[in-house]
Amino acid sequence: MLLNIMLYVFMIAGVIGTLFPVFPGTAIILLGAALHGLLTDFEPLNAFVLLALTGMSLLAWAGQYVIAGIGSRKFGSSKYGVIGACLGLVVGIFLPIPGGIFLGTFAGAFIFEICFAVKDLKEATQAGIGALVGTIASTFFELFVALIMVWIICARIF
Repeated sequence: MLLNIMLYVFMIAGVIGTLFPVFPGTAIILLGAALHGLLTDFEPLNAFVLLALTGMSLLAWAGQYVIAGIGSRKFGSSKYGVIGACLGLVVGIFLPIPGGIFLGTFAGAFIFEICFAVKDLKEATQAGIGALVGTIASTFFELFVALIMVWIICARIF
């Protein structure tokens, strides 16, 4: 019973964590499942299930970067805009406002497009919007994967 409660805490923290682009939500779910497996001699979460969850967690991690990059590029961002969006995301973590990560992503792409790619305001704004759309899409992708992971775990436990 106590192990299941611990696992639920990890799953809830992981799902909530997926809503923040830099928080390793699926990795936290995987960690909870692995701890549960270790403490229960891998019953009901056996090695096959943990391997599948590991693959899903890696897919979510890689997918975040790929989807965010595709979003940026589809809106006309250069490599500088993509780099700026990544740096802006990191800076946005430390902004004391809600949505700082998203504001940072937009601002980073916008500033780098103006300064390094020498684009005009319209093109830089479009690149910033693309970075923002890509970041939001990648966040929802990771949330989707996390919910599937939780479903798999719950199906095995109950």
